[in-house]
Parts: sequence; C-alpha cells; structure tokens
Amino acid sequence: MPRRTPDRLPALTRMRRYVTGSFVSLVAFLAVFSVAALTTEGAPVRLVVGVIAVSIAVAAHSVFWERGAPWWLAALSLTSSAALWWAAHLDGQNPTLLLFFGVSVGLVTTTPPFTSWRWLVAAMGVAVAPLLVPASGGRPVVLPVSIAVVVVTMAAIYLVYRLNRYGFDLYLEIEAARETTAELAVVRERYRFSVDLHDIQGQALHVSRLQLQLAAKTLDRDPDEARRHLREAEQLIVQTIAETRRLAYGERALTLAGELANSTELIRAAGIDLVVDGSPPQGHAADDLFGHAVREATTNMLRHAQAEHATIRIRPDSVMIENDGAAEAPRVLSGLARLGERFAAIGGAVTTSHHDGVFRLEARAEGAGATGPDSTPRASSVSRSTAPTTGRRA
Repeated sequence: MPRRTPDRLPALTRMRRYVTGSFVSLVAFLAVFSVAALTTEGAPVRLVVGVIAVSIAVAAHSVFWERGAPWWLAALSLTSSAALWWAAHLDGQNPTLLLFFGVSVGLVTTTPPFTSWRWLVAAMGVAVAPLLVPASGGRPVVLPVSIAVVVVTMAAIYLVYRLNRYGFDLYLEIEAARETTAELAVVRERYRFSVDLHDIQGQALHVSRLQLQLAAKTLDRDPDEARRHLREAEQLIVQTIAETRRLAYGERALTLAGELANSTELIRAAGIDLVVDGSPPQGHAADDLFGHAVREATTNMLRHAQAEHATIRIRPDSVMIENDGAAEAPRVLSGLARLGERFAAIGGAVTTSHHDGVFRLEARAEGAGATGPDSTPRASSVSRSTAPTTGRRA
C-alpha cells in the first residue's frame, strides 16, 4: 500500500504537525543562539552543557503541547529550566536563558489542569526570585526595570502559547462543524433516496394492485380485457425495476414533464376523467419538486380516493392537482409533510384544501426560489383548509 503524502494527510493532522514542529524548532533556535552567545562570552562549560540538556528536556516537553506531557517530563522541564535561569543570573551570564523557563511555563499553564492564572503568577515569582539574590558575590539589588522585563517576558511567552491554544481550539470546532456538515449531507442524501424510493415503489405497487383488481373483475366476462390489465401491470413493474436501478446508481432525474406524462397515463388507466391545463415551465428551479408534487398527489388519489374527475393545472410558479373523490375529512400524510418541508427549504409552500368532497393540493415556488432572497425555510411547510364536510383524503 503506498504511503500517504503530506498533502493527503487530514487537515487536523497537518495542523498538529505544524504546531509541534514550530514549537520544537523554536526551542532548537533558542538552544543554538544561547550556546553561541555563551561561547562568545566565555561562559563556563557547565553552563553550556546545561543549556544543551535543558533544551532537550524543553523540546521533548513541547511535543506534548496539545494533551499535556507526562508529569515527570513536565517537572523535569520546569525544574531544569528554572535552575538554568537561576544559575545564569547568579553567574552574571546572558539573561536570555530565561526564555527556556518561559517556554516551559507556557506549555504547562496552557494545558489542563494547570490553566489557572495562579500557576502563572507562581511561575513569575520563581522567575523574579533570582533578582533578589546578589549576583557573583555582590549586594542584592532590586531593580524595578529588571523585574518588569522578567514579568513582561514571561507574560509575552505565556500569551503566545495561550493564543496558540485558543486558535487550535477554534480549529477543532471548525473541524467538528465540518464533520457534522458532512454527516448531515449523508443523512440528507439518505433521506432524499428513501423519499424517491417511496415515491417510485409506492405508486407502482398501488397502481399494480389496481390493475390486478381490474383483471380479476374482468377475467370471467372479458378475458382479453383482463389480459390487457395484466400486461399493463407487468409493464409497470418492469418500468419500476428500471427506475429503481437508475435511482440506485444516481442516474434518475425526476422532472415535472416526465411525472405529468406518467401520472396522466396512470390516472386515465384507473378510469378517472382527467383534465390537464397548462404545460410544464422550462428551466424552473423547482422543476423536480413540482414533479414530486404531481407524483405524490397521483399516488394519494389512487390509494385513498374514489375519484371520477381530476384536474391538473400548471402555471409558471405553481402546480395544482384536485379530484372529487375525497369523501372524508382529510388528514396530513407523511408524504405531503415531507414534500412541504422540501418546498419550504427553497422558499415555497404546499397547501391543501377540502370542500364538498373535492380535495385540492397546490405546490408553489418562485422560479428563482433556490437562490432568491426569500429562500429561508418557513415555519410551516404544509397548510390545510377544510370545510365542515366529511370526505376522504386523496
């Protein structure tokens, strides 16, 4: 198996490596600079060796900047860097050796459980303490400027590590949001697939059942008519299998024109008088949703209604389907609820009404609804108006 190149690594892994490499490189730079400075100044060899040893400990400590170092490594880094700073000050050597202690403190105080400001104050006390001790046998001299320099240096190093921690935490939140978005995209795609599968299989099964019932009724008195119904049921099943296969492979594109032609054939095959008013608009942003609306209304009509007449009216921004077979008070079905949610997501709406046995479904969406300013989801996606009559839901 080929190794993954750096640009193929996950972004979070690359970020961790970048930060770790930066911190270790910083310690290495301080070590080289300090050794060069001490050698130039003629410092004792023991101090130079101490710088090398402390830099190794602090560099190892830097590797654990994210989750915290083992207690023994953190303690070794803190105590050795503090001792180096004390030794350098008491010998009157280069004060930049304070930076090793500052880095160690920055690593510890930005990693739980030592993130309290009290730990930082205590570390600053340790850094300031050598200034109260006489250097190279002299009298103890407390210089406000020296104390201020030490405190500001420690605070600046702490701030660098704190900002790094803050930035990395934000990066983790962004990465978590990306993962959540990806998971939601998968869920939405599964939901869309299940809805499309329900539309395909549900309509086909109910129409096939209707054809088989008609075949059973006409078998004795008109065998040819019965065979015609059986052939139509078989053709519908074959067509459904093909549509299911195209759906599984992502090759199926649902359109209003296609669903209108299919629904017209099915409704008329069921013996319902159908009037189609209007033609599908070209290039509408919600063309597929209008197709879903026609499919859902047709399926409900064939399942729940005893219709004799039906009308499909198509306008540039709406589709209306009504039938006269709703004899009971309507109730919201899950298919219409899902359809309403999908229209609401593009700023459209699905409304239903029932009056004197006539059930009407209207789906409306502006042509630019997918990108227009009114594309915010609405609180209610399916609304109904029902007259005080009894009826059956289409």
